[in-house]
Amino acid sequence: MDAGPVETCPGTPREDAVPDPVANLNMTFRSLYGANRDQLLAETPLAALTLIGTGEIWRVEYGQVTKSYPPAELLPKIKGLMHAVLGAHGAWGLLLRNRDDASSKAAMQLNAALGEAIERVSAELPAELAAPAHAVLTELKTLSDAWRSGQEATADQFPAALKRVNPQLEEIIRAVGQACFDSLAGGFQALKDESDPDHWRQCFVGVCGPGQGRRDNIEIAAAMTIMGRDAVGVRLLYLENALSIPDGLRFLAAAIVEKDLGRAVFGDPYRMWRDLLAETAAEHAGGSFFPQLGPE
Repeated sequence: MDAGPVETCPGTPREDAVPDPVANLNMTFRSLYGANRDQLLAETPLAALTLIGTGEIWRVEYGQVTKSYPPAELLPKIKGLMHAVLGAHGAWGLLLRNRDDASSKAAMQLNAALGEAIERVSAELPAELAAPAHAVLTELKTLSDAWRSGQEATADQFPAALKRVNPQLEEIIRAVGQACFDSLAGGFQALKDESDPDHWRQCFVGVCGPGQGRRDNIEIAAAMTIMGRDAVGVRLLYLENALSIPDGLRFLAAAIVEKDLGRAVFGDPYRMWRDLLAETAAEHAGGSFFPQLGPE
């Protein structure tokens, strides 16, 4: 019996029984492009990568990670504890949409984790951060106590709780932001100081992270203080949706080869850092544009 056509997800190429000769040609052309891309990265004396939110910088020499410039010890601890806000938001959303075993389990999981986080605050954080962090975590724990006891979640509960401790949350964010900036700037300065001046002048720095992290990015700001504002978009790049160091290496290799390709094909090293069809897009849009997230 014929089961009929196999369904595929939108955007997934169909696997036809007959090979497409043009697709085979495309594969050949792209494999040559890929081999050149990988070799160009392997011939690049110096680059660096950092993952958004980690405060850690990775030195890359000739395509290989050779050293880490670690973050200040405080940063992963405060980040780990204050991700309680994300966890509470997640549990609240699950409870709002449905009352089932999974959401009840989420409420209990949150409650237990918040209890442990509160116990750890004073031991893990300096006094100037421990007090506001304790206030935020305690507010969330009170909320989760109600959910754990079976109280129904409401649409205004979580926002109201966070509003009550907004000053303390902003105090933490600002203190962490400054500590993160100082740690990163120190790491980038060490990277520069330990490098051949000629290599440093050509060094690519890639900040890896999700799309929504591109705007007003602290890693870019810290690197900019060492590299100069004119490096942004030229040697200092946000590698969007590269979510690991191996991803970052691949994205960085692509940026390097496309710069070389743009120079060779168009006489413009940055032409391929735009959409290939950018000229047509700009004509229809009334000029060049960049689709940033969020209004000014």
